[in-house]
Amino acid sequence: MTQDLQYWKSLKEEDDAQALKYFYDQYIKLLYKYGYHFCQDAALVEDCVQDLFLRLWEKRSTLGETNNVKLYLMVSLKRSIYEKVKKGSKTSTSEEVEDTFDITFTMEESMISSETDQINKEKLLKTLETLSGRQKEVIYLRFYNGFSPEEVSEVMNISNQSVRNLQASALKKMRSNMGDSLNLLVVGKMIESFFSNI
Repeated sequence: MTQDLQYWKSLKEEDDAQALKYFYDQYIKLLYKYGYHFCQDAALVEDCVQDLFLRLWEKRSTLGETNNVKLYLMVSLKRSIYEKVKKGSKTSTSEEVEDTFDITFTMEESMISSETDQINKEKLLKTLETLSGRQKEVIYLRFYNGFSPEEVSEVMNISNQSVRNLQASALKKMRSNMGDSLNLLVVGKMIESFFSNI
């Protein structure tokens, strides 16, 4: 995080092209993955990601302050994708576009160390697939990216309370499907394993 902020300052104040390259190298894969969860149009996502880095360079001297560059980039990309999707679809409402986050969860044999683990992971896998787009996004941002509820609210452009409600409803659904086998620490590790393979 400290290195990100040093490069951010360097980009803003010193017109440092190496700082832009650092952010590109550091976050390009994450941004593509994140973008694809909202829109399966690879060309549109690629355009939005490239536009994001082009804007960073062109507007470098007027960029705002941030304590979290990763968060800043994800928010900017999401906004850009939504704007393009809404422009291209006259039938989509804002709510429909907002709830488009989707992930197809998979499970690798290497993740399974016992029969109990396999049963729990299969239950978790089925449960994750039943979550709404917004619930999936909250789980993705909280467990995989490690964002706080406040940071998630910024990415998703919703209130902190809405983030907490979505997380609580997702975990409630997971608990009802998994019963006593649900341990949040274990679930967090399994979710991280799922997302790292997507």
